This record gives sequence, C-alpha cells and structure tokens, in this order.
Amino acid sequence: MNGRRTWWWKLVALAFALAAWPAAHAQPVVRIVVGGPPGGLFDIVLRNVSARLERELGSTVVIDNKPGAGGAVALALVKDAKPDGLTVGMINVAAAANESIIKNRSYNLLTDFEPVGLYVFPANILIVNPGIPATSVSALVDVLKARGTASYSSGGVGSPGQLAGEMFKARTGAPATHVPYKGAPPAVLAVVTGEVAYMFATASSAIGQVAPGKVRALAVTTSERLPQLPDVPTMAEAGLVDFNVSDWAGFVLPKGTPAATRDRLHAALTAAFADPEAQERLRRATFLPAGKPLGPAEFGAFLRTEVDKWAKVVREAKIAQD
Repeated sequence: MNGRRTWWWKLVALAFALAAWPAAHAQPVVRIVVGGPPGGLFDIVLRNVSARLERELGSTVVIDNKPGAGGAVALALVKDAKPDGLTVGMINVAAAANESIIKNRSYNLLTDFEPVGLYVFPANILIVNPGIPATSVSALVDVLKARGTASYSSGGVGSPGQLAGEMFKARTGAPATHVPYKGAPPAVLAVVTGEVAYMFATASSAIGQVAPGKVRALAVTTSERLPQLPDVPTMAEAGLVDFNVSDWAGFVLPKGTPAATRDRLHAALTAAFADPEAQERLRRATFLPAGKPLGPAEFGAFLRTEVDKWAKVVREAKIAQD
C-alpha cells in the first residue's frame, strides 16, 4: 500500500512539474516601443532586422506602436518601465529636438535613459512640385527668393522634415512657411498637388512619386547617394557641404538597466543590423546601415550633440509644441 501511495504522489508531482514547465521555459518577450504608427519608419527598420535580432537575443521581439507628440508618448512609457532589458525605446532625431520643443515632457532624454546604440540612417529627399521651375538645389533657392513667399510641408511639428526645412531656410535665406501635416503621406501628397512647393520627405514615403514624375527629387540628405536614385546628388554635392540634417535610428533603455543587459542588447542589435541579408533589405527600403554602429558611450555623446544642435534650430525658428 505504501508503495502505491508513493507512486501516486510521484505522479502528482510530475503532473505539476509538467504543467509549470512551459511558463518556466517560455521565451522572454522584448518589447520595442516606437513613437510612430504601424507601417511607419520605425516599423520598416525593425521588420527588416527582427528575425535576426530574435535569434541573437533568444527572445520574442514585439513592436509596440505608441504614436503621439513626436515620439514623446513612447519615450515616457519606456522611462517608466522596469529596467530589466525587456522594454526598449527606438528613437530618431525628433527625440533630440523634442528636448527643446516640448516643455511639459515627463522625462529628460539625456538623464532618464541608458543609451544602447545607433545603427541605421533613414534617408530624406528634398522634393519639389513639378511646377516649380527648379532642377537643382541652387535653382530652388533662387526661385524661392524671387517669389518671396512659398510653403513647405512636413509630417508634423518637430518632425525630421520640419527640422531639415528650418535648417534649409537658415542656411540659404530662402523664405518659406512651414505647413505641418499628420504624417508623411499627406505631406508628400501636398507636394504632389501643389499645395506646397517642396518638402524634405522620408525616402520611403516619397520615392514612389519620383519615377512617375509626380514630384522632382533635387537631393538626398544622407552622406551617400541612394541606389534607387543614382542621379540625385547628396546635399553636399549640391553645394550645401555642412547641411548636417540626416535622420538616424537608435535605441535606449530605462535608466538603471544593468550594464551587462545593455551591452548584450547592443551586441545583438549590432549583429542584426550587420547581417548581409538585413543590410540588403534595408538598402532596398532606402535606409543606409551605419558603417560602424555607435555603442552606448558613443551614442550618449552623440545624443548630447544632437540635443544642442537642434536646440539652436528650434530657438531660431521658434518651433513650439504644447
């Protein structure tokens, strides 16, 4: 009888162990919080590297879209998350500009996060309506100065498009009024229809309008030409040699995340973005992988430089958002 009882309790214990096994051995989920809608710039980047990133981390990676306030809504969620490496923020140039644009933020980009790294540069294109008689950047400047009034569009206040547009005005002295739209697609459409004269558009949203002649591409803001637009010069080649307005995509973690956890994420992201197939997919999607990714310390220094640079532009252009 005692042998039967012992056997029974062993069977019960085994059943409980088997029931608990999936939970104990389930892959952890890494949530990457992005400040844009599904199908936007961040989604395109992550979709091209997520499979390799999951293999490197041994974790499931999910994208959590939290658009709003130029990415500030997403960063606020990351700041308040548990610093265990399972909540990651993906940011771009707008995060640096928001330090000066949004006064009521609940976070400080330079003190409330652990920088992880920078890995890729989204391309922007200076596009004009075909009715504008300009086939070069210098010609566009001449046209704008001659007209004395014009407008340019962007995907919103504080967006990379507005930042580039305001720096363009400051560098060239060409007058123009900013017209913000709710996202890149309607802003590009405004150039197509002639509601505005020009725009610094994300290449992924505008390149499909170039080939059929719905817009004219004058230059790209990246340091090298895009394979899809081999005849379109860089801004430096077009004459604005220090027009440093390239967008970028990097990652941060909540403050207090252990250094070992941060470094492991950086190593996984570096491997994912260095994957030859991922690089080819990114280039086809108009993104340029960084030749040498910036690590935590380098990215932290880069962020400080970006915050200072865009603070000057924001101040001079009087860009503001509640």
